[in-house]
Amino acid sequence: MAVVRKGRRLAATNSRWRVYFDHLSDGRGNDVADYLVIEGHHSRPGGVTGVDVLPVLGDKILLLRVHRHPIGRELWEVPRGFVDEHEAPAQAALRELNEETGLTCAADDLIALGTYAPEPSTMAGCGALFVASRCQGVPRRPDDELGIDTFALFDRQDIQKLIESGEIAQAGTLILYYRYCALRP
Repeated sequence: MAVVRKGRRLAATNSRWRVYFDHLSDGRGNDVADYLVIEGHHSRPGGVTGVDVLPVLGDKILLLRVHRHPIGRELWEVPRGFVDEHEAPAQAALRELNEETGLTCAADDLIALGTYAPEPSTMAGCGALFVASRCQGVPRRPDDELGIDTFALFDRQDIQKLIESGEIAQAGTLILYYRYCALRP
């Protein structure tokens, strides 16, 4: 059954997002006057507004320890960020990798692994998933990224333990890691 948007009200905006309250209705009499929708400013084909990138250094994977204010805790995550205006998702992945870790990766060593919908009931945007194989450089923690505490290199056994303990809980990181494992069993 189709849901129809009967109205839209802009609630807030910032440099990356627009927040709306939509008035939604369906043919069965269900009606929601203030349905929350978050929409990115710079959407690409397929609704891509952000990127997640899995950095591979030899047989290890680099993860960042990031404080997530809305849930009040720290999680281990892959580097991730927004696609800037006039930027392709692959370019954004290489930029975010460098900004958040100091690492570089040749464009030919960037492997696209599809997209995911972080919160399709609320967010009008998808994340493009990439593996940065054969990363180069010395990892470093950025000083200009809010919430990034540290980084560490992990093997697959360590990552499995972090998943089981709930220390890796960000959807993009989990989906990207499992797609990578399917690609490289």
